[in-house]
Amino acid sequence: MKFKIYTLGCKVNSYESQFYMEQLEKIGFTYTEDIADLYIINTCTVTNTAASKSRQKIHLAKKENPESIVVVIGCYAQCIDDKKREELHADIIIGAQYKSEIASIIQAYIQTNQKRDYVSSSSSFDTFEMMPIHQFESKLRAFLKVEDGCNQFCSYCTIPFARGRERSLDKDKVISIAGDLCDKGHKEIVLTGIHTGRYMSNGTNLTGLLKELIANTPEDVYYRISSIEITEVNDELIDLMKNNPRICHHLHIPIQSGCDATLKRMNRPYTVFEFKERLNHIRHEITDISISTDIIVGFVQESEEEFNQTYNTLLECQFSFLHVFPYSKRDGTKASLMKGEVEGSLKKKRVNKVLSLSKMLRIKDMERYKEIEVLIETHKGNIYTGYTNQYHPVEIQSDIPLEGRIKLSWNEIKNGTYCL
Repeated sequence: MKFKIYTLGCKVNSYESQFYMEQLEKIGFTYTEDIADLYIINTCTVTNTAASKSRQKIHLAKKENPESIVVVIGCYAQCIDDKKREELHADIIIGAQYKSEIASIIQAYIQTNQKRDYVSSSSSFDTFEMMPIHQFESKLRAFLKVEDGCNQFCSYCTIPFARGRERSLDKDKVISIAGDLCDKGHKEIVLTGIHTGRYMSNGTNLTGLLKELIANTPEDVYYRISSIEITEVNDELIDLMKNNPRICHHLHIPIQSGCDATLKRMNRPYTVFEFKERLNHIRHEITDISISTDIIVGFVQESEEEFNQTYNTLLECQFSFLHVFPYSKRDGTKASLMKGEVEGSLKKKRVNKVLSLSKMLRIKDMERYKEIEVLIETHKGNIYTGYTNQYHPVEIQSDIPLEGRIKLSWNEIKNGTYCL
């Protein structure tokens, strides 16, 4: 049977799609980019656009092959009500639980031809669902999901409802999976989760986990943290990053807004002053660190003055790059009940202004590093590509074969990429 996967949303979804692929290939199914017998739509609901695209992919699957089996899985499936799930006309619907059983669920459907809905209340999620991936396509950078769920309940966000409360993968299992990835030749492992910085397993926090991983894997394997909140970058983690070169000197720390009034409406757990103070401390301790961020533009009641405060804060913080999201109203959140939505065209104008700032900040940050260390990940002909420890893209033209992690000096920066 040929299958295709459509993935919407975050890196955690991408990780889970990789798991689905591995599980289906293990039982003899074949992945295809053409018309398939089985479609898996790994959905997202973090914005209206993501939810809309999830529905579009479901319709596209049915249009491509009306006789195909359609599996809808993930956050969008978890968050909609029974009636809306029925209206999807999917053969199998899986929410935030039972993802690890996808292969057996599909096999059961093929045998019985009976549609099934595997969506249960997110309040019942109390254990981490293990979904180990044994090898990634790049064979060099691997992702390892160590945490799921969120307890923060920001006023704009549906994730706590879509994925449930925080839960973590057992420390010994993390070390075992990492060891397997190393044996397969992976040279960089990215620890990922919905709230990675809140990792906790039998008294071991994220820093403790990193120490264990470093002690139990080869010296040429590096580690990277996918995203972490400013309140979770503690002195213990900073000290470990500062003194151990095997932890890449890049952190992605969402700020979401640079205005205190907006942050308060968002229910974020810090002020701009507190964020800046911690940011300055991190940079003082780790001088070559690169720090990127997420920003939501056009949140409810965001005035021109508030936006300007945010813009100036982003400029002052000198992030390496910005992931920019226009605010999207999500039913069931506190923000959805607030009045004062920002008009669409104004929101778009503000987004474009912040995106332009991001391009400028990226180049400015890249210029700081005269010598770079890059993990070569792919090559086509004599063009080799990869990312630096600070997570800046690199393109190298070389007639001599390149592999692994190398240090070099760059010639120019073109379109936000080091070129050599």
